[in-house]
Amino acid sequence: MTFTPPAHDDWENPDFAQHWDAVVSAANSSRAEQLDILAAIVERVYLPGTSMLDLGLGSGLVEPLLFARLPQAQIVGVEQSPAMITLAERRLAPFADRCQIVRHDLSEIAGLTLPERTFSIVFSVQTLHHIPHEAQRTVYQFVAQLLPPSGVFLHMERFALDADMFAPMIAPTWDVLESRAETKSGRSADEFLARLNHKSEHAATLEQHLAWLREAGFAATCLHLQLNRALIVGVKPAR
Repeated sequence: MTFTPPAHDDWENPDFAQHWDAVVSAANSSRAEQLDILAAIVERVYLPGTSMLDLGLGSGLVEPLLFARLPQAQIVGVEQSPAMITLAERRLAPFADRCQIVRHDLSEIAGLTLPERTFSIVFSVQTLHHIPHEAQRTVYQFVAQLLPPSGVFLHMERFALDADMFAPMIAPTWDVLESRAETKSGRSADEFLARLNHKSEHAATLEQHLAWLREAGFAATCLHLQLNRALIVGVKPAR
């Protein structure tokens, strides 16, 4: 029987989680490129003997990419959905000695209890737009307090884009990017524009995110941007 995705994301539903896991890469043509960049940065800046924190582990798709580059790295992944955790545990079973999963709701990050580790890198991949803006700002503040000087926060996210104002520019941009993408989404420009409005959730603009990072005490910039998908970075200044 073919699974029909609901109108809204249902992360508690095992069938939805399985569907999302199967289609997420094809649904976002920039994902693979941005993950490659994220992994390359992690390989360069990771400090041996420290740990990394994944805020929004999901089904554990990112961790194998990092372990392939850094076999001895240690990662703690935070995830709320039991359905996603089940998928992550299955995928990450070969790395069980290097990856610990903590169940927690990121919208209440102040109550998050982490294992006693020194975290030199925190990353989050397309997660924070699921929680309200004020909660996203609180996550940034939590990360800033957690990381030591020179610690790095890599945030790969879907950002808010004004589909009405910029539609005449967005449509041809989408057509060019879709035509060149190794993994095609199969969506037309009109479908992409409609999805921008439908999938608003709690997406914030790129400018808002950079401002929130700086407000939390990071030096921040955008490393890669493709329409509404970006990889941004916050670096905690050295003392």
